[in-house]
Amino acid sequence: MLSGGQKQRIAIARALLLDAEILVLDDALSEVDGRTEHHILQNLKRWGEKRTLIISAHRLSALTEADEILVLQQGSVSQRGSHGALASQVGWYRDMFRYQQLEAALDEEPVKGEMTID
Repeated sequence: MLSGGQKQRIAIARALLLDAEILVLDDALSEVDGRTEHHILQNLKRWGEKRTLIISAHRLSALTEADEILVLQQGSVSQRGSHGALASQVGWYRDMFRYQQLEAALDEEPVKGEMTID
């Protein structure tokens, strides 16, 4: 019995063993935690230096170091650019990135009156 994150990591490892020139990951990091996602992306970045890596993601933190980001809405490209450029432009990407950052910060903070166990 493997967790969803373990299944995703195995699928990525199998894809890397093929040593293909192009790797397409369709929301392949959705089941892993933020720290694991960061480690996987750093390793993929090194692996993909001379390859093409296409990542489809709902968690925008996975895209911050991408060379180019395409925002698709209703089948058309509505925004295109680097993370820095898109995060500074008015639009869906900036709004959603800020929302996801706020959501992550709220998940990290204990609720007032909630007991934490270290």
